[in-house]
Amino acid sequence: MSSPGNPLDQLIALEEKGRKHVVDFATDEDRREYWRAVSFRVEGYHLLIAENDVAELLILPPITTIPGTKQWVAGIANVRGQLLPIVNFGQFAFGKPVIPAKQSRVLVVVHDDIRSGLIVDQVYGMRRFPVDELMPSKSDNLPEVMKTLLSGCHEEEETFHIIDVNKLVNESEFMQAAA
Repeated sequence: MSSPGNPLDQLIALEEKGRKHVVDFATDEDRREYWRAVSFRVEGYHLLIAENDVAELLILPPITTIPGTKQWVAGIANVRGQLLPIVNFGQFAFGKPVIPAKQSRVLVVVHDDIRSGLIVDQVYGMRRFPVDELMPSKSDNLPEVMKTLLSGCHEEEETFHIIDVNKLVNESEFMQAAA
């Protein structure tokens, strides 16, 4: 048995005393929960896709067209030895194709085992939004196809519409690429 003067017992006693006087310096802002997403633009609309649904971001790769597909299917690209279907997201969601430009990018989205590349006008990067500030969709002025893809929005100077990749893959005509 250890004696009261034992250094180990003294350290344990000091730790117990210290735990009784712990001060929590965390603010409400520190405890706030955030949602992370990739922010991008198509047809002048600011859009978001959850960080977990985006596998990578590409500069436009060479794309091979596929005969007999819908207008919004740009084609297929070989990305590091894997074939990736590429969709012109402007054409699919807004009926107006994204015209490839220097700032155009391909967002590679993943849902289950389905990988697809979405051509977008511009990617702004990663953003984080307080979960308690996310709101239901405000889709009054959006095309019908886009309305079906949304799960909410966030408002700042601009409205950021949140695209649900599950809805994109499972509830829209996205998987029906044959013309």
